[in-house]
Amino acid sequence: MTVWKASLLAVLLTFTACGPPVAQYLVDPPASELRLRPIVSSVEIRDVSLPRYAAADEISLQDADGAVRAVRGTAWADLPQRTVTRTLARNIGIILNNRAAAEPWPFADPPAAEVTVLVDRMLVGSDGLFRLSGQYAIAPRDSDLSDRSGRFDITKPVPGESLNAVASANGAALVDLSEIIARRLGR
Repeated sequence: MTVWKASLLAVLLTFTACGPPVAQYLVDPPASELRLRPIVSSVEIRDVSLPRYAAADEISLQDADGAVRAVRGTAWADLPQRTVTRTLARNIGIILNNRAAAEPWPFADPPAAEVTVLVDRMLVGSDGLFRLSGQYAIAPRDSDLSDRSGRFDITKPVPGESLNAVASANGAALVDLSEIIARRLGR
């Protein structure tokens, strides 16, 4: 190792060791009680599209002046896009009791339908409410299902003043979104 590489490594380790610890928060949604009969045998959930602030590692909140600001020293415990996509796949699979998975599709047979979700807003607003809004589209891949789409606008109270309460509201909103989509894929 050259001298400059060793010096750079020492500087990076010093900054890492001296920096404030990052508090990580896990989105752990409650289980949905909804159960429906599926109208398709399998569903692929495409990677969910999130706004830049919602896709970032840091937790963002909206100030009273409307600015969206990252909370320093905090992070989501997993990548937000991965969390949302996998949560939807898991919940929809449980609600419909069928095969549901996030992309890339891991099975040999193609999915009967695919779901695309585009999130417009996903944060706690200056009013203290968590809001998840956007649109979804369901397309047939290997079924007679017709194209379906819809919008969603979910508002959840934040059950406390902590960032863990923000994560709880986030999880509750994802359960609601899972149920909205599952109702379009089941009866």
